[in-house]
Amino acid sequence: MQIIKKLAKECKAIEFVLVMLIVFSFDFIFIFRYGFGLSFIHVLIAFFNVALIFSVIAFIRNNRWRYTAYVTYIVIMFAFFLTDSTLYFFKQDVTSIAMLLESLQDTMEIGLKYSPLSPYGLLFWILIVAFIVVGLIVLNKIVKYNNQPKSSHLTKRLSFLLIAILGLFASPFMINASDSLTYKTPADKSLFVQKFGSITYHTKDIAKFVSNSVKPIFFSSDYESEIEENLDLTPADQSSLFGTLEGQNVILIQCETCEQYAFSRAYTPNYYRLYDEGIRFDNFYSAAKSNYTYDAEMKALSSMMYFQADNFMYSFGENQFNNALPYILNQEGYTTNAFHNYYGAFFNRNVIYPNLGFENFYASESLQTDTNQYMPLDSTMFDQMRDLMVPVQDDPFFTFVITVTPHGPHHKYREELKKHYDTLALDPIYADESIELLTLVAGQMDFDEGLGILLDELEEKNLLDTTTIILYSDHKNYSDYEMTVEYTPNSDIPFEIEKVPFIIYNQTFDSGVNDVITSQYDITPTILDFLGISFIQYYFYGQSMFLDNRIDLPIILSYTSWISYENVVQFDVIKSGNDDEVRYLEQKQFVYDMISKYEKIFQSDYFRDKTTYITNP
Repeated sequence: MQIIKKLAKECKAIEFVLVMLIVFSFDFIFIFRYGFGLSFIHVLIAFFNVALIFSVIAFIRNNRWRYTAYVTYIVIMFAFFLTDSTLYFFKQDVTSIAMLLESLQDTMEIGLKYSPLSPYGLLFWILIVAFIVVGLIVLNKIVKYNNQPKSSHLTKRLSFLLIAILGLFASPFMINASDSLTYKTPADKSLFVQKFGSITYHTKDIAKFVSNSVKPIFFSSDYESEIEENLDLTPADQSSLFGTLEGQNVILIQCETCEQYAFSRAYTPNYYRLYDEGIRFDNFYSAAKSNYTYDAEMKALSSMMYFQADNFMYSFGENQFNNALPYILNQEGYTTNAFHNYYGAFFNRNVIYPNLGFENFYASESLQTDTNQYMPLDSTMFDQMRDLMVPVQDDPFFTFVITVTPHGPHHKYREELKKHYDTLALDPIYADESIELLTLVAGQMDFDEGLGILLDELEEKNLLDTTTIILYSDHKNYSDYEMTVEYTPNSDIPFEIEKVPFIIYNQTFDSGVNDVITSQYDITPTILDFLGISFIQYYFYGQSMFLDNRIDLPIILSYTSWISYENVVQFDVIKSGNDDEVRYLEQKQFVYDMISKYEKIFQSDYFRDKTTYITNP
């Protein structure tokens, strides 16, 4: 103890060692919990990141204020550790500074329902907190021992700061060439933390967040000019179904967390009516970034992509999206209305939806519901909004519905779903099933009840034969990952669990199965195709699902993961298909270029004054 006391009096190195021990413990626990690798380069780069923070704090002469700075840094890193551990457990995702800022606007309310106890258990969390508390007590004593710094120590502090800065500048040259793109793009969060850890990730993420915040201010015109240089106004290819449903009503339903394994003919008959009488797509993959609902709906409505860590519905909510499906349909004479049984400000929908082309957005504020419910029921929304969803009018209508009842977590009994639990309790098939499965099934039963209300309304108003219904799920059930793996056929195949239901129902279409590989990227191009609205392909990533000669465009899931006929790549590893290295690098560059293109479209508000489709005569 005397040695430590003596060292503490003479220099701040012992402070740095203790702070680094606490912060690095978060990184190591997270890494070992999820089975990531650990390399010397990983630790070295993380060291330089922590050293930079410490070298700045070292300039604080007052011991009390310096200790406060240490505590603040440790608390911030612990907050990241807590949220990272929880998010990765449920969604294989980690926190970003943008997400934490969004949480101040209540957009994380659903996410915060996930228990942080799940990753490690209560006992281990107690040990972690105890370690931090003891560490802070010891750190407080060490800081108090330190004498006021001498002016001659300024050179040492500046030298330490310079070393930390040089180390960070040298970091890109330390890593393997194959990991260079990953290091440059912390938006590919899961892979980044696997390769470089959470300490380095959060430093890069904050720097990237600041960079992305200023890009629209300083580089918007440059990005627009770059897009114009590569502009190709060639119309998209047309399928044999082009224009066959011209002027028909369209109802697009995004079913929250709906899984095929939780639907059944006995308890979800309305879903199976569409399933049997419509066209179902057995190879429809969710392309939602990190299983985020807002990303699924944006890809479905605009065929665009954005893989930075911030929620673009906030970052670019004021943009004008003249390429979005509701905007185009509204220009073609459709009334366009959106419905959601959660509050309108969630994900900034009340701001961005008018700019997507929706004339009206009806959220939970428009519903009369029991305030004690987990969330307003889907069946309630369909019942109370039926006349608005299915209007009787001369003009065709586009109705977009986002449900919410099947949303996780599913580990608690929901009183509002009691009648569905009671029904399942009478069925021996569900006698020994977990509460997680029962809740998901009950949630989808309620959705099916609402779907039945919608179908009945269409039939009563004699509109079913002039209406096309498209139903898809936003993403897999990530809340109960092990259950999804268990109940999904062939779940050992990469990305098989990302397959979600997708059905197109129209009475003029022959029922059956379509095995084309597709995703949310293709929804808007497909709808425009069968409505007979020609569009500029350059502005849309996807293509009609009904094309006879579809281009093998990869379903882009991130910078380093995609699905195509040619091959399947997951976190930079070719899981199946063509493994030629040269061809793989070409694909990787294509993916990077596509992500960069649409990112610049967002950052330049490119579509604010553009016509993205060819107006019907």
